Amino acid sequence: MNTAQSLLTLGALILSSIVSLNFYRLNNYVSSSLDNDRFRVEALSMLTSQIEQLSQYYYDEVTTDTTSAKRLEDMTSPLSLGLEANDSNRVDDLDDLKGLVSSQTGISGVLYHISTNVEYVTLSNNRMIFSNLRQYHKRITISVCDAFDPPLLYHMQNDQPIRDTLRMSTIVSYWFYN
Repeated sequence: MNTAQSLLTLGALILSSIVSLNFYRLNNYVSSSLDNDRFRVEALSMLTSQIEQLSQYYYDEVTTDTTSAKRLEDMTSPLSLGLEANDSNRVDDLDDLKGLVSSQTGISGVLYHISTNVEYVTLSNNRMIFSNLRQYHKRITISVCDAFDPPLLYHMQNDQPIRDTLRMSTIVSYWFYN
């Protein structure tokens, strides 16, 4: 084998190595992207499921009483939102969800942390804003993030994965007809 054939063989080997490296780099990127999307969809499914479960709870303790007039002053105070002493650590109305933190395992086996916040809101300039007064409208915000390090739900910033927290909010209103 002469020098030209050796150089040609070496060049073909280098070119083959470059193509192979680029293929595996792209394959790794696509695989990571698909995994990230799969975990994100799973987390969004958990959020949607949590939002759907809100319909099983009463708006407020006072709304369970059929003899009450359901006036605003009878509703739970904004400072008292959360589990009450008479609840026995059992959620029975929307107020009890405030500050609730739980962990659930998804179908993929990933552990997710789910936290819930409840607050009264009012309409102002076509926007629902926080209210420190009792209202007939509550905003429930549910947040989900994974419990892994490095995070599975992330975005890249300065070549570092930064944990993402997915949030969904819904407004629940109380309507009472006599």
